[in-house]
Amino acid sequence: MISEFRKQKLLHLFNIFFDIDSSGSIERNDFELAAKNIAELRGWVPSDQKYKETLDSLLQIWEGLQGAADADEDGAVTAEEWVSMWESFADNPGSEFDWQKQYCKFMFQLEDAGGDGAIDSEEFSSVYESFGLMKEDAEAAFQVMSQGKPSVSWAEFQELWNQYFTSDDPNEPGNFIFGAATF
Repeated sequence: MISEFRKQKLLHLFNIFFDIDSSGSIERNDFELAAKNIAELRGWVPSDQKYKETLDSLLQIWEGLQGAADADEDGAVTAEEWVSMWESFADNPGSEFDWQKQYCKFMFQLEDAGGDGAIDSEEFSSVYESFGLMKEDAEAAFQVMSQGKPSVSWAEFQELWNQYFTSDDPNEPGNFIFGAATF
């Protein structure tokens, strides 16, 4: 049975980063809206190659997510289906789906705006601010996540990622990887 703490983390991710239109379920349209929001953050227009690559990547993630979590095959992933999928992942984190790996890499690259292989506080907080979180909260989350270091590398990010989805310990730094300072 999933703990209330982990459920709250999963619902934070569901509500802020996946159910972009706040419809109560995740659908293809949410990924199209996310690509549009990311493009606005980066200053891209629909004809830019980076916009097209981002949209393509997000739609691939959607297809993988839908295949893994849409248990009733209605074209939407509900919060219950979402939590259930991640609970299965936590039971066996070595059996992650390709879309989960792709999403992890996508988020790291999105946050690493400078392309130097590391995320700093400003890069981190600007992404989460564009998703509607308070910049101050994202900055505080980064400080906990990075354990006070000025940046987080790709290898560290992957460890933090796994902590987020599998840990019931509120003190794990990975709990802060999606910009929230509290749950």
